[in-house]
Amino acid sequence: MPIRRGSVSLARFRVEGTFPKDLRRWVTGALKKGAFEAIDPKGDEERAVGFCELENVNRDEFAPGDVFFGMHALFAWRVDKLRVPGLAVRQEMLKWSQAFEQKNSRPPGRREKGEQKDVVRRTLRAKQEPVTKHFDISFDLTAKELFVWATSRAVIEEVQAALESNLEIKLISRVPAAFVSASALDAMTPTAALFGEV
Repeated sequence: MPIRRGSVSLARFRVEGTFPKDLRRWVTGALKKGAFEAIDPKGDEERAVGFCELENVNRDEFAPGDVFFGMHALFAWRVDKLRVPGLAVRQEMLKWSQAFEQKNSRPPGRREKGEQKDVVRRTLRAKQEPVTKHFDISFDLTAKELFVWATSRAVIEEVQAALESNLEIKLISRVPAAFVSASALDAMTPTAALFGEV
């Protein structure tokens, strides 16, 4: 977990909804439903997300012994990104353009460049390894609290949406603003008097 590495950035949620009697089957079923699927190097997707095991992010079997520690479920959210560097595409296109010009005694046209750029991008993509990140998640089944160890708002929202959908629950953010009424927050907005504009 990130806390072991010195990171303490997390999002905390209160879990609302009915829990079934067999908690382990319920959680593992939801994790398998949203399990991580790798990016197809021949496809067009640049990003893949899903749940994986905490200790081994390449596994998505979710055996109870690997997920549950007492009444805590520990798992991870994996994000893979596959992007071909623009510099590599430009370098390959420059080599191709020079070879084309020598062979045909003319520079390549716009259509020819576009077609070749697609070929170059697909070729480089097949050789490219995805960049993998994973974010730890802790679900306290007794206290009905969930922690997502991430700072990225987009990742936290993805995890929240996936868990709400797969577990059929509602995750309520436990930030200080969530405990304050909207009228109290409105009353705390700065006024003209605060800036000396009387």
